[in-house]
Amino acid sequence: MKKINKPLVTVIITNFNKSRYLSKAIYSCYNQKYQKIEIVFFDDKSTDNSLLRLRSLKKDSKIKLKVLTNKKKILKTAPVNQMLAIKKSLSESKGKFIFFLDSDDFFHKNKIEEVMSLFLKNKKSRLIFDQPIYKYKYKEIKKKYEAKQLKNKWPKFPPTSCMSFETKTLKKIINKINFQKYPNLAIDFYLAVYYSIVLNNFYIHNSHLTYYRQLPDSTDSKYLKFRSKDWWIRRQEAFDFLNDLLKKNKLPKNRSFDYYFTIILNRLFI
Repeated sequence: MKKINKPLVTVIITNFNKSRYLSKAIYSCYNQKYQKIEIVFFDDKSTDNSLLRLRSLKKDSKIKLKVLTNKKKILKTAPVNQMLAIKKSLSESKGKFIFFLDSDDFFHKNKIEEVMSLFLKNKKSRLIFDQPIYKYKYKEIKKKYEAKQLKNKWPKFPPTSCMSFETKTLKKIINKINFQKYPNLAIDFYLAVYYSIVLNNFYIHNSHLTYYRQLPDSTDSKYLKFRSKDWWIRRQEAFDFLNDLLKKNKLPKNRSFDYYFTIILNRLFI
């Protein structure tokens, strides 16, 4: 039987002040069944001991990291800073496929092997999600997402650390997105919407392969659903980005009740 030449995979880890979780995240990559990987680690000017922790980890001969650090933090919003971190990390990535990993999350040991098997079986796949295991302090909950693509609505999708991409397409798309125009939108939203609506290339695998930590100081903690001003501002940005994308691709805009209600609420109270 002909031996399959496995392609290189790049795992991009983005970090800001998550030093206590770095060991778990990094070792979850190096302990993968799929071994042909590189890690590009981007630190966004952490003020904790993240970089010291990295130096300690690198004493392990098994750990080989390409470490990038932010020289100038924009500070507009956390999503903008993460988007910049990923763009810079992509420019240093050599892998044919890219796996995202937030530094407080970690992978199941079979994740890359299983997801890469799907990419190699279906050469047309450009984005594959796996399912998340929500990790709380004292319990774990498996959440199930279904891949439903709608013509003028954003899809429901797993979090950033569940996203894996074919690199060439990802680089092209990221360079097309004006992410500073919508500073509260996270990279997973931009990409999920673009791949679903524009590329019609959106697949959610059934396996639970990513541990997604639920922390009180996470980026999403200020976006309390229905209850915070920031959540409604972000929702308005989501509709604006969606409709801009639909217009550019000559598709019907979203004019739902939800859309108009969000506009009214933002104008009255924000």
